[in-house]
Amino acid sequence: MYLKNASVRFDVVAVNGEAIDVLIPGTPNACWLTSLCALIGPVAREEARRAMKGPELWGVLVLSHVTEVFARLFQIDKAVYPGHQLLSTSLYGGRVDKVIAAAPALAQAYPDHAIIIRSLTKRPESGTYWPLRVVWIIDDQPEVWTRHRDSRRDLKKLAELNLTPRRFGGEIDEARLARCLDLYSGLYIETYSAFNPDYTPTGLRDLLARGVVEFWTLEARDGTIAAFCAAQDDGETQILPLVGYDRTRPQEDGLYRAIMAHMAQQAMQRHLKRNLSAGAPHFKRHRGATPWMEYLLIVDSHLPIWRRMAYRLIGALLRQFEAKLAAVATAGA
Repeated sequence: MYLKNASVRFDVVAVNGEAIDVLIPGTPNACWLTSLCALIGPVAREEARRAMKGPELWGVLVLSHVTEVFARLFQIDKAVYPGHQLLSTSLYGGRVDKVIAAAPALAQAYPDHAIIIRSLTKRPESGTYWPLRVVWIIDDQPEVWTRHRDSRRDLKKLAELNLTPRRFGGEIDEARLARCLDLYSGLYIETYSAFNPDYTPTGLRDLLARGVVEFWTLEARDGTIAAFCAAQDDGETQILPLVGYDRTRPQEDGLYRAIMAHMAQQAMQRHLKRNLSAGAPHFKRHRGATPWMEYLLIVDSHLPIWRRMAYRLIGALLRQFEAKLAAVATAGA
């Protein structure tokens, strides 16, 4: 079991001699990474409550409830995700065009499932697409990140904390893995949303063993992990899909700032740009990141018309709110 809040399995499909990893969600499914219904339903309502108030908020809440009911009735969660590794951002290692081109073959392999391609930061020129969220990207680390005052302050804070950075793959010991999972869950699940991916130790160990992610920790002299993150890169872009830090320590310790600064250093050493995902716009803007709309591409032409219409009507609705979504996501940046 990879997630506590969703049932998933992985498959591999050979397309033109190339293996394409495919994630297939099952039921139950209450994680926004694997459920479009959760994304446009309870997750959208959580975000609306954080960013809106008054009549505007109530209008969005009602619209979300109605859209979720419609989506569940028309089975939009009956879908497969090529290249999805249960991380908030999907990296394709320069293969995104091949994955998109493989969609017709994947549709033959899964004739009653939509094919969903995630994490596109360029609006698709054709097909059914949904604007999903605003992510923050730094294209040129040395020229952009290092020139910002807050970045320099973060590096100073990292040095002052006198914590030891360590890197782990599949060899990570059980105690460290459990500590990292506790730090992640305390932040992402307990504080932010129960619809975030609720990883199991087995799921995280599999991601580490397959080399999908690596863990970086900042540790005290006694070996206690003060902060950690999971990192993935495809040779071009670094993502940090899991982050956690000891929130019992004083806020002025700046543990989040420290782990992010350490990973910025790692990205510069590897000549990587950084996709910092969604949220925390003020923090990210003040370190040189710029906002990009992220899209889902939904391949549905092989499905019955009643199911195609569901994806397309919801997509049309979301596109009407694309400018508002961008404005809300960048407010205060």
